[in-house]
Amino acid sequence: MASSIRTLNPATGKIEKEFDAYSSEQINQYIDDANELYKTWRFESFEERKAIMKRVADEMRKQKPRLAALITTEMGKPLKESEIEIDYSANIIEYYADNAEKFLANTPLETEKGTAYIVSEPIGVLLGVMPWNFPFSQIARFAGPHIMAGNTVVLKTASNIPQCGIAFEEMFTAAGAPKGLYKNLLMSGKDTDKIIENPKIVGVSLTGSEAAGAQVASIAGKHVKPSVLELGGSDPMIVLDDADIEKVMSGTINGRLRNAGQACTSSKRIIVQEGIYDEYLKKITDHVNKMVVGDPTQPETEMGPVSSENALEGLLEQISDSSKKGATVVTGGKRLEKDGFFLAPTILTDLKPGMKGYDEEIFGPVVCIWKVKDIEEALQIANDTPYGLGASIYTENVANAEKIARRIDSGMVYVNKQVSSSPELPFGGVKHSGYGRELSKAGILEFVNKKLIMIAK
Repeated sequence: MASSIRTLNPATGKIEKEFDAYSSEQINQYIDDANELYKTWRFESFEERKAIMKRVADEMRKQKPRLAALITTEMGKPLKESEIEIDYSANIIEYYADNAEKFLANTPLETEKGTAYIVSEPIGVLLGVMPWNFPFSQIARFAGPHIMAGNTVVLKTASNIPQCGIAFEEMFTAAGAPKGLYKNLLMSGKDTDKIIENPKIVGVSLTGSEAAGAQVASIAGKHVKPSVLELGGSDPMIVLDDADIEKVMSGTINGRLRNAGQACTSSKRIIVQEGIYDEYLKKITDHVNKMVVGDPTQPETEMGPVSSENALEGLLEQISDSSKKGATVVTGGKRLEKDGFFLAPTILTDLKPGMKGYDEEIFGPVVCIWKVKDIEEALQIANDTPYGLGASIYTENVANAEKIARRIDSGMVYVNKQVSSSPELPFGGVKHSGYGRELSKAGILEFVNKKLIMIAK
């Protein structure tokens, strides 16, 4: 199983560091450690769990400059976005530290047979398989709730962000967490199946590609282990004629261009009613053409590189395929002449089925726009995708938006705001975007045993 894992700076194209991957023996020992701790951790009081997790959150805030710099170095987002992510990660952990006891309180049941109630108990050692695009917050939304529920955690991060994975574990060490509570596994993705098969791993959560999710679900299902999958998305953003154009612009900038468009909930299909289309297209084109793209460590930078050479080549192929088949490249569509993996922010229109820009998820800074006559045409495009993660609707008629929201096949719909995440709101999708929920009370209940206790009369 052992090999090497290297971290490459996407803004320079240069290798930063290289690490030896853990051997099979090391990984099995770390899982054993987690399983051994679980035997006592499951019975620790909420106050004891809370104290440790509060210290983890405090350490993140104290070390924010260092941690944010690691994110920017390894995956390329602007430093100011990385700093926001560290704060958000600490907030998630603190949220579950403060609310887990309430969320997991016994639930009384009505029955004529006696007294009955549900207790929510931990189930054991969990494996998290987390992505590179939000290196800290994705781990926080997995580890935060499930450790507070009494489980222990081993974590496999994406192979291109090893320093972030190591640093997250260091927060637990600095907080005085017991051995086995949280362990980062330096390992290749191809070895994940073996970890899931380990009998001491009782559940797995993955955030990643549809292909990776299908593989994880298959192995977990074979071994009768619960799983949560948060996969890709091709979120529609429906803009009606009566929308507030400033809200629409904010939603596009934050919902499509933040993180260089590398977010599962990014607004990948912007569907605009014809009465506001021309004004919107002009405004977003002007904004895109003025964006400062470059060194993500500099304060003036608005967008950094995409994550890798392969990611950049894939985006260029999607743009080229769409253009050759009749789509219009309004602006961008080219690699920037810089070191690293920079794509000029791009706008595509006139997309149709059969084009990669229509049929596939575009995981990068490409604003895809459709002009439609009415809501029926908008909904046809919105639902014409195998994905169903999030959606957004922009209109001043909120009652109408609520009706439209019920007709969109997605796990989340936001009105007059881009799809985002917040600790107190459930997050997850339907169709090929996965199953299960993260965040809120729903997230902490994914890996607990909802045990019935019945006391007869």
